[in-house]
Amino acid sequence: MSRKKKNADRSENRGRSAKLPPEAPSDDLFWVEEDEQEEETRPPKEEPPLFDAIPWNDDHAGPLCIAIAGGKGGSGRSLLTANIGLYLSRLGRDVVVADLDPGGANLHTYLGLQPLLPSAGALLRDPGPPLVESIPGMTLRLCRSPMPGCSGANDPLRLATMETAKGLGADVLLMDLGTQLDPLTLEAFLQADAGVVVVVPEPASFERAYVFLRAALYRRLHQGDDEPAVVARALLAADQMGQLDSPADLIATLSGVHANAAEALRARVLAFNPKILMNRCRSRTEREMEAGMVSALKRRFGMLAEGLGGVALDDTAMEAARRRRNVMLEYPGSSLGSDIERVARRLLASTFVRDARV
Repeated sequence: MSRKKKNADRSENRGRSAKLPPEAPSDDLFWVEEDEQEEETRPPKEEPPLFDAIPWNDDHAGPLCIAIAGGKGGSGRSLLTANIGLYLSRLGRDVVVADLDPGGANLHTYLGLQPLLPSAGALLRDPGPPLVESIPGMTLRLCRSPMPGCSGANDPLRLATMETAKGLGADVLLMDLGTQLDPLTLEAFLQADAGVVVVVPEPASFERAYVFLRAALYRRLHQGDDEPAVVARALLAADQMGQLDSPADLIATLSGVHANAAEALRARVLAFNPKILMNRCRSRTEREMEAGMVSALKRRFGMLAEGLGGVALDDTAMEAARRRRNVMLEYPGSSLGSDIERVARRLLASTFVRDARV
């Protein structure tokens, strides 16, 4: 085809396109306009009220008890406990936080309260009952021992503090348990409506979290006076070679000699549903480590653990601690505050759904 012929065809096409009426759109433009028209006629979405967005079971017997333990020291367990408690308090719930950490009781720091500095002579006298202090302007109270950190892990003051906190008639009870493996800590974790283990993306924290959860699970299996617990204790006591290293090994061994006990222990393993919270995350990869830990717990111990998400490493936590203020009050719009809000919502939703299913 000659160059003149090509130019003539182009001019003819331009003329045809110029003669099209301006209101005749192309197919693509037509669909865009149709979508825009549907968008205009569609009624606007209404955001659900805050109280309706948070599930709550009014028929729950007693306070909703949430136990928070840590994989290792410095995991941010106390900071999260205080801020989750304050967030639930701002939703109109009566909240009590109990400081049961035998070695590092510092919940008061994140709630803006003064520390307890007992005199030297106070160590020789009866410490008295646990202290209950209200946070000004909130439905939030702190229950703590009058002499925190002065005794060992089996301190009876911790038990008295726990019983006092449970008897305050609150809607929610948050217990900061610490990282110990003593019977009081493990039993409080098992008896709670929800047990949360705070982990940071470090090998030592993962190791301590696995040790804590394994100890709690085995205590669940062999505690009590019923037949499955008695059989499990006898079998574990006779295992001098360490061959029953996992609950699956214990259940498999029992299946051949005591099928009923094996089924009962299997049901106890499936009913143990700890929550995993990854704190101080610096990247998306570290947030995703939580899913790997949940998968490993299921594969290794048969636990149906549940992830609560990740909480970002944010400088606002240190800044709020320096001011002796709460993150949710000072920096509600920070990434840390948003993560804590999401964790609190997910914690309530998973706890009440699990409670209804059981």
